[in-house]
This record gives sequence, C-alpha cells and structure tokens, in this order.
Amino acid sequence: MTDPTAANSAAPQPDPSAQETPAQETSARNSSVQAPAAPGAPPRSEKPLMLQRRFLPMWTALALGAFTDNMLKQALSVGLVFGVISAPFISNDDALPIIGSFFPIAMLMFSTIAGQVADKYETSMLFRRTKFVEFLLMILAAIGLLTGISAIAILALFLMGAQSAFFSPVRTGAMPKYLYTDELVRGNALCSGGLFVSVMVGLIIGSTLIPQPNGPATVSAILAVASLVGWLAIRQAPPAAPGDPDLTIDWNAFVQAKRLMGYAVSARGVLRPILGVAWYWSVGALVTVAVPLFVRDALYSDETVVATLMALFAVGAALGAGMASLFAKGRSGLGFSAAGAVVAGAMTFFVYLISAGYPAPADGALRDAGAFFSGWRAYAIAFCFLMSSISMSVFAVPLQAAVQRRAPANKRSRILAANNMINAAGAIVGSWLVLSVTRTDLGAVDLFLGICIAQGVLAAYMVRRRYAVEDGLYDEALREDGAGSAPAPPASPTGS
Repeated sequence: MTDPTAANSAAPQPDPSAQETPAQETSARNSSVQAPAAPGAPPRSEKPLMLQRRFLPMWTALALGAFTDNMLKQALSVGLVFGVISAPFISNDDALPIIGSFFPIAMLMFSTIAGQVADKYETSMLFRRTKFVEFLLMILAAIGLLTGISAIAILALFLMGAQSAFFSPVRTGAMPKYLYTDELVRGNALCSGGLFVSVMVGLIIGSTLIPQPNGPATVSAILAVASLVGWLAIRQAPPAAPGDPDLTIDWNAFVQAKRLMGYAVSARGVLRPILGVAWYWSVGALVTVAVPLFVRDALYSDETVVATLMALFAVGAALGAGMASLFAKGRSGLGFSAAGAVVAGAMTFFVYLISAGYPAPADGALRDAGAFFSGWRAYAIAFCFLMSSISMSVFAVPLQAAVQRRAPANKRSRILAANNMINAAGAIVGSWLVLSVTRTDLGAVDLFLGICIAQGVLAAYMVRRRYAVEDGLYDEALREDGAGSAPAPPASPTGS
C-alpha cells in the first residue's frame, strides 16, 4: 500500500534550523497548536508518534540492532565465564573485559568518518546501507558460533562496533529532522525505552540459550532473522535532506577527531551533557562486563542469576526513560537528571553493602535463580539493581535530548559523532576497569563501591550547579527570549 505521506516526505525538506520571522514566532506562541517552523512542512499527524512513518521504522531498526548486539555480546560473555566458549590466546576471565571493549573501540576508531558521512549524505539511504551491513555481520557471527571458532564471532562483534559507529550519528541526527522540537524528549524516551527492552531480551536470550546443547545454533538463527527484519523495517524510513551536502570528507581520522571534539567543545551548552551521557555508558559497560563475574564470585550463583539481574537492569533503564518523558512534559528535564544521579549513587552503595560477605552455598555448587531468591538479601540486591538503572536512565535521557537540541544543524551529526566517540571512550574505560578484579586481589563487589564514589562526586557537582546557575539547570533552547520556560516553536520534521 502506498504511504499517503510519501509525496510530502520525498519533497525537498526545509532546514530544521531555519529561524522564524518575528511574525511567525509570535503566531506560533499564541496558537494553541504549535505550527511548523517553515512553510510547506507536513502538519502533525493525529496518529501516536510511535505509529508514524517518521518514527516507527527508525525505532524498529534501533531496537532490533540493540537486541542482536547485546545477544551476541552476552552469549560470548556468559560462554567465557562459564566455560562454554574458549578464548584464543588468554584466559577466559581476562578475555572478558578485553572482548567487551572491542565494540566501543571500533566505534571510537570509525566515529570521526561516520559523523561526516551522516552530515553529507541523505538519511534514509544511509539507514538502509548500514542495516544491510549489520545483517551480513550477523551471518558472520553465526558462522563463528556454529563452527566453534570463537575468533570469528569476536571479529564480528568488533565489526558490529564499526557498523554502529556509522548507524548511530545517522539515527541521532535524524531525530531533529523527523521530530518537532517539543517531541525530542518524548522521542528519545521512546527510543531509550525500546533500546533497553531490546537489550533486556537480548541479554536474557544470550545468557540462557548459549549453555544449551543446541545453543549456538539457536542463537545464530535468531541473530540472522532479527537483523534481516531490522533491515526490512528501515527501508520504510522517509527521506531527509543531508545536513551539509557540500562537505568534503576528511579521511585523516586523527585530524578529524580533533576537529569533531572542537565542534563539541565550542557549541554552546553541549559539552557538559555529552560528558554526562558518556558517564552513563561507562557505567553501563562496566556493569554489563562485571555482572557475570560478580554473580559467580560474589553471589556464588550461575548464569540464570546473571540473566535475571541484567534483565532487571534493562527493565529499569526502560522504565527510567519513560519516567524522564513524563517528568519533562515539554521542559528540558535536566533538573531530574541531578535527582537521578543522587538516587543512582545511593542504590549502588546499597548493592555493595548487601553483597559484601554474601554466604556461599554449603555444597559448593553455584546457585540457580530459584535458590538465589530464597532469601531477603537477593530481593534487596535485585531491587537496588532495578532502582539504580531507573535513576541512571532518568539522568541520561534529558542530557541526550539537550545535546540534540543545542547542536547547530549544519554540524549536528558531527557533534553527535563526537558524542559517540566520548561514549565509546567511556565504555572502553568501564570495560577495562574489570581487569582491576581479574588481575588483582580486589573482588567484583568492590567495583560497585567505586561506582558509588564516582556517582556521588557527579551528583554533588550537579546539585551544586543546580543552585549555583541562575534559574537552575535550564535549557536555553527551550526558553522564550531568554526569559521564559515554554518550548521553542517546533523545527520542521520530515514525513508523518
């Protein structure tokens, strides 16, 4: 069936950053329904945002990509920790953080080029090509799992990081093209919610299937099918004009990295939220890599408990994203970021307190999930995992939306690529911190004390800034004439 919005979405699109005339601005403010910022832009649809062509294909591709990425990573992690998979050249425990860092290392390596590509070329074409590459890489990972050659699956994971480096700035840069300004927090919340539900499902399936007799074959089939569906979905995304079609791509990664960082540093109000989002991904990487060791060595439990805790972590992230959307209600939501940092620090400290000295089973065997949840301490740990994840998501979602709003349109994808680079660097640091456990006398539970201390410092800074900055943690992009707090007139989205 032909999409009735195809004519509008295929037409040349107005610049989302175009400034309104005073008359247009006054009209938009006085109207009960916000009008598009430029003439000829498609009106808002009556359908929920989640069901609109300008959002649903992108959301589906993002969710399925997160599912396949995390299913593969978790299958490798659990397989290494519990001896299902053997790492080449080094011990399985030492391989865990190293392999966990391959994905963000690849993102860091390719983000400088990816941001330029996202700004130069048309959005829907880039969506289609990056997702098709993902499908090919999942076939490669399946070959590695089916043949038992772990190096092939590990290589596929590294290359998936490169694919994500190209997909991510296209997707985040497309959000302000497809959505109105006042829809960005909601759109980011929906993406984050879908992302973390997909992460949760991927973690559970990867953890529980890989130890089974036919686990590698089943995991391989699911990876291939999910990536194929993601590619088919993104083919429905509407066109969106490139941000800077005349850009000449600089292939010197080091020079371009310096330039991208310069854009991020010089853009007004962008650097602080970028660093906040990077901290979020650093903690996420550390927890994802450390939990299998934490469950085995501190809680004396098996892969079913790993899957349960990681599922709670992902559910919490999805709930937190939804809460961030409800809290914002047209505002920036940055004040709630500070509250999220405080609560997350407290919950992480409780995980440390409750887990320290956790009793080992009398028979020496690892507990399964049923045995683990036979005592109150297990439920307390699970609750703290859930609340910590909710709080971290409430912390991160408004920060990511602030970066998208504040970045200049003609450099937005490159600034978001710089954002991805910093996120990747944080994830690498988070992954490699696990070596402080595998290579020292520290226990896995001590990592949570370290997270708590760092989280406390961040929370103290944000609370101080909340009261030190005039009007608190406001977002200039949502203020009227620098004085009010109402949302700015919406940018022109593409498609409907």
